[in-house]
Amino acid sequence: MKSLLLSAALLAGLLAGLERVGAQTPKLDSLERLIRQAKTDTGRVNLANAKTNLLGENNLDAAIELSKETIKEAQRIKYKRGETKATLKLGVNYCLKGKFPEARTTLRTADQLLNTQEDLSMRCDLYSGYGVYYGMQSKYDSATYFFEKAIHIAQQINHPSLSNFYQNIAVSYQMQSNHKQALAYQQKALALGEKAGNANAQAYSLMNMGLTYKTMGDLVRAEQTLYKAISMARKAGIQNVELYAYSNLSNLYESKRNYPKAYQFASKAAVLGARLGDQGIQAASLAKAASALGHQNQYTKANSFVEQALVVADSARQPLITYQVYAVKGELQHLQNNCREAIPYFEKGLEALKGSDIYEEQIGLSYRSLSECYEKTGNYQKALSAYKTSTGIADSIRSKENIQQATELIMNAEFEKKQLAARAEQQQEKAVATIKQAALGGGLVLTLILAAVAFSAFRSKQKANVLLQQQKEAIENTLTELKTTQDKLIHQEKMASLGELTAGIAHEIQNPLNFVNNFSEVSTELIEELEEEQQRPERDTDLESELLNDLKQNLQKITHHGKRAGAIVKGMLEHSRSGGGEKQASNLNILTQEYLKLAYHGILAKDKDRVTGRFNAELITEFDPNVGQVDVVPQDIGRVLLNLFNNAFYALLQKREQLSLVTTGAAADEPSPYQPTLWVSTRRVGNVVEIRVRDNGTGIPESVRSKIFQPFFTTKPTGQGTGLGLSLSYDIITKGHGGEMSVDSDTDQYTLITIKLPA
Repeated sequence: MKSLLLSAALLAGLLAGLERVGAQTPKLDSLERLIRQAKTDTGRVNLANAKTNLLGENNLDAAIELSKETIKEAQRIKYKRGETKATLKLGVNYCLKGKFPEARTTLRTADQLLNTQEDLSMRCDLYSGYGVYYGMQSKYDSATYFFEKAIHIAQQINHPSLSNFYQNIAVSYQMQSNHKQALAYQQKALALGEKAGNANAQAYSLMNMGLTYKTMGDLVRAEQTLYKAISMARKAGIQNVELYAYSNLSNLYESKRNYPKAYQFASKAAVLGARLGDQGIQAASLAKAASALGHQNQYTKANSFVEQALVVADSARQPLITYQVYAVKGELQHLQNNCREAIPYFEKGLEALKGSDIYEEQIGLSYRSLSECYEKTGNYQKALSAYKTSTGIADSIRSKENIQQATELIMNAEFEKKQLAARAEQQQEKAVATIKQAALGGGLVLTLILAAVAFSAFRSKQKANVLLQQQKEAIENTLTELKTTQDKLIHQEKMASLGELTAGIAHEIQNPLNFVNNFSEVSTELIEELEEEQQRPERDTDLESELLNDLKQNLQKITHHGKRAGAIVKGMLEHSRSGGGEKQASNLNILTQEYLKLAYHGILAKDKDRVTGRFNAELITEFDPNVGQVDVVPQDIGRVLLNLFNNAFYALLQKREQLSLVTTGAAADEPSPYQPTLWVSTRRVGNVVEIRVRDNGTGIPESVRSKIFQPFFTTKPTGQGTGLGLSLSYDIITKGHGGEMSVDSDTDQYTLITIKLPA
């Protein structure tokens, strides 16, 4: 996916007469020679697909035409794998070209072709293609869902495009202002590129990282990284990365109010975008050039550029690009105090983003400008509404920063607290040493001249007492300061937790709702297709059946994600409940046994349709008869146990599926070396009762082990967990029962959860 911050933008008049052909590269020359010399038809198709990949980086139109020819050739020789690969690439290039109906049809064709083949590598490419399809339409939650599926398989089979998948999912996170996740995936992609010595992957990664630094406000590092990306792109001969870097540099210089340089790089991006046939970035670049000119009061020339940008943007059919161009048109009118003329352009631009998942500061600024225009034209109700929207977007972006700042404050306060405690300890030691010295000195004086200096010794003792009292008061003051600091730290931790919880609630509920909206839109399109087919004289019953099947699947997905939203709300209500149940003497062994059976039967019911075979785990229990009766709230402890058992079974299922992916192609009757096993035990140790739950599943990486009890933190993929289960369980054990809950794990080996309750 192109780094969507094609929020770049800019130029036009320079485009007249440009030839829209990509530069011929040595790699393309070499591939053309190999194609002419190919001795087999299948070899010729494979080489043509490789040529399509290179052309896509420099000339989308040529790449699309070559894919169509390759598909026909593969069909002629009945080479299914080559046809599938060419169809996949054609679907992705249609997305980049902004031809989304053609892209959807082509990707669905590739999906049908893949259903007859066992090819995990191309299955990854298909999921990535769907991710690009949704991402280019600014539906980033859906894009993230498919990129995660691609990455999950790609990591198992060491897919050569894993670096690309990391970069694409990073763009989705970036466009939702989740800079931390975006940067983490970009760093993974860069590391893979550096390890493989792949200049292409490094150039893409550096370009996207430069963009992330820019949006985080680190303009110095952003500028350096983007220039480095341009250098690497030229070295690798990939003009589209050079194009995106120019576009992002234009954004960077505009944010620094260096409008001449912003115009310079926007112009370069517009010229190169036209040459490569990339209408989206061409339109954005024309608009950005117009914006830079407008800020230099060159309105006539700026209006000429933005009018050309509007024509190209309508052809590109990309929501983000459409918004950018119309927003610039509105801003030019706003800069000239033509508020009434500016309003329709702002409205049309923001309407293009309806239903998208973008959380960008620039959108908030557009709403702010629109609010000012409404106010100046006397429409105060709309002015207030637009102002509230702009404030909400700004608050949404700042909330992430507030959490980070709160964390930094807590860390600083902890450090100061340690320093304060160290100084208090030093003062106390100094006081004791002083007293000892005073006592020793007094003893020597008394021994040598007891009678002669009795009065002097008395005065020395008085001084020592005064000094001791002063030091005691200083220590007490220090302890008071420490307690005050501790109270402030606790308050800061509560506020930081509240901020994280609020942000988590908003994000977790928005995610399934976005899925419901997206699948509803697709279902409406399917119904329209079905109605058209039914009105034809000669109806295609196979197509109707296929459309009905797709519609059924979409409705199932809508139901699934609706239930997800309900589960999230239910989980939050449980998490906030103080717990009104009363403790009663309960047989912990029987309670544990009952919920273990309940969880196992539940997982068997859910697993019946899995393609990797029916799930069968070995359950090993060891219950200490000395545990006896324990005072607990049975319903709450049951909820904890059920959550732990479900998590364990999930880890066993995941490991089984991962191993099945790795061993695909082995003999069907070959026994699996992996036996999913769950150990559950209880024991009494003095006045404490322990419950231990251990599985031999996927384990928990050390990097996230400290976070698993945090609200909304989950290692499960999107849609399979809310992140409230372990947090709720931890609160029940520690706050509700005065116990302890801990985790021990080794990645790909085991996970052990230990609960300790007072007996």
